[in-house]
Amino acid sequence: MEPAAAPRSCARGSLLFLALLCGSALLSAQFTVVGPADPLLAMLGENATFRCHLSPEKNAEAMEVRWLRTRFSPAVLVYKGGRERTEEQVEEYRGRTTFASEDIQKGSVALTVHNVTAHDNGVYRCYFQEGRSYAEAVLRLLVAARTKDLLG
Repeated sequence: MEPAAAPRSCARGSLLFLALLCGSALLSAQFTVVGPADPLLAMLGENATFRCHLSPEKNAEAMEVRWLRTRFSPAVLVYKGGRERTEEQVEEYRGRTTFASEDIQKGSVALTVHNVTAHDNGVYRCYFQEGRSYAEAVLRLLVAARTKDLLG
């Protein structure tokens, strides 16, 4: 009868391991990042301001904040160690971005892209990281042009 008990014990051990694994994964997710559900609309040549914030509200001054176009692309903007890191910024955005951190103590930040071009149209990611915990929000920018802008 001993051999029959071994699989039950093994199954219980596996379930316990899975429960602990799931529990630790939930503990590591300490925040989420929230952005607008609707796309942001900007006209060619204007400024576009993306806003995102942590939920629950949390001081993000010591966190790393990145704005990305795709998950593994070079950064549109990086804030780390209490300052912007322009050396990590992709060339096409240098001199065209402003990082608003007035409310970073509340976990709220904004990125403004100046002089929007057609190339700026698309998906942006607002990414926060603290230690091994991270989360991101996906935002969309729709760039529009007036007919006179298209005709020259």
